[in-house]
Amino acid sequence: MFWLGKSIPLKNPKKGKKNKINLSPIEFLIMAQLRYREIRNGGEPIGQYGYEMIKDLDHLFAGSWEAKSGTIYPILSKLETNKQLIEGERKKSPLGPVKKVYSLTEEGRRIIDQILSNSLEMDMEFIQRYLELMSIFVASGEFGDESDQFLQKFLNFPGRSVEIAMEKVVTDYDKEYQERKLKILKKGLNQVLRQLDEAIANVTKD
Repeated sequence: MFWLGKSIPLKNPKKGKKNKINLSPIEFLIMAQLRYREIRNGGEPIGQYGYEMIKDLDHLFAGSWEAKSGTIYPILSKLETNKQLIEGERKKSPLGPVKKVYSLTEEGRRIIDQILSNSLEMDMEFIQRYLELMSIFVASGEFGDESDQFLQKFLNFPGRSVEIAMEKVVTDYDKEYQERKLKILKKGLNQVLRQLDEAIANVTKD
């Protein structure tokens, strides 16, 4: 994630397009959110209203930052007008008035896919190391009764991994990939269980 806000080199830029692009963290998350919705929709483009996006961003940040219309709509306008990575189409919303539905342009889709492909492994490595850094505070009991709550949140990660692996299958490739994901997950969880058994045995021995 530390590449955000810097010039990101692009592979095989289209004729007349820049070979680098700058994206702020919020611009990146907006595009990633739109791409996520497309993939969950079987790869078919599906738009999102601005107020829906704000709710999703609030959920993502879990109270650490609040997405507000005064911040998000100018960013959407910039992504649409200046960078041409998203496009807005006016539609009647469920709330009544006509509002813009935002979706990725072909170029926006190509760029977010490339960024995610190039950075995902590094981001996952960073998340893992960050959790390792935080784990000492959870294990130390420095937060009193809240330490148990923090430990429970750590324990939720394997369960969430199972949920991700079991997400709806859309194509035959998805089915094949899902089976592969579940086997990898099972192998990893079995290893964790063996480590737990060893740790419990050592504690009991002591």
